[in-house]
Amino acid sequence: MKINEAAEQAGLSKRAVKYYEEQGLLHIKKDPNGYRNYTPEDVQTLKEISAYRKLGISISDIRDLLAGTNKALLDRIYEEKKNLFQENQKELEALQRFISDKNVDALCQAVDYRCIGDAMQEMLPGFFGYFFMNHFLPYLQITITTPEQQEAYQNILDFWDNVKIRIPLFMRFSSYLMYRLPKPDIKQAAARMEEQLRLYTSPSEEEYRKLRDKTRQNVKMKNSLFYKYHPVFISQRHFMKRLQDCGYNDIFIPNMIRLSPAYQKYHDALMQINERICNDLGLYYDSDYNLVMKKEKAD
Repeated sequence: MKINEAAEQAGLSKRAVKYYEEQGLLHIKKDPNGYRNYTPEDVQTLKEISAYRKLGISISDIRDLLAGTNKALLDRIYEEKKNLFQENQKELEALQRFISDKNVDALCQAVDYRCIGDAMQEMLPGFFGYFFMNHFLPYLQITITTPEQQEAYQNILDFWDNVKIRIPLFMRFSSYLMYRLPKPDIKQAAARMEEQLRLYTSPSEEEYRKLRDKTRQNVKMKNSLFYKYHPVFISQRHFMKRLQDCGYNDIFIPNMIRLSPAYQKYHDALMQINERICNDLGLYYDSDYNLVMKKEKAD
């Protein structure tokens, strides 16, 4: 059958079907005329994908589920859903009791944040929290389930409570505009995160070439006289150096990796693609964590 019929039977749009194919969730054979020919089994796979997405399961996890490489994943998701349902029930009951007895201590003990991201936004409120944590929120749509995560979470709060860092004026201005605008849906941000992870983990040759060329251009720009001596870029470099000196790379990032498995996966993929590009281009980091090109390599 053609894509129109397959999409209709699966209750999906053609765009969604094409997207799932692009993500490698299903592989459609072509008929002798070169057209994709969807089988009843493909429709069943699309229905399975659709059900998983309705449950909020990520593309990368769905890929594992379909491949059968993580048999315990559905059990874990089931436990998470069950715990969430129980938590919602507890919150409703606690709120009902509070309406009657006004016991705020009991209410505080009974309710908790929906996820780590919500807790972070409350613990690091306002523009400061937005500036430093907004990028990480898609990786924090989880709850704390281990002592190691709890320790990492507290370490992050302690770090931001004690750090003294001044955000440069031009960075405050540009970011504040975004801070005041309506925030994008967290699911959209999570989808972008997944696509970025895929790009870093298994880029096509064309995608890798673009990443490599963009890195080469950025390094050349950052080593140009204009970049080295322009006041805005000087201020930006000083800000990044102050962040490094206060423990951003040594305290905050390692604890983010301990706190969030999703961020750890992203961070590992980023380091892997970064190492590949640096090796290809002959790049290295100087003492101030700036990328420097020591030689040009032919493509």
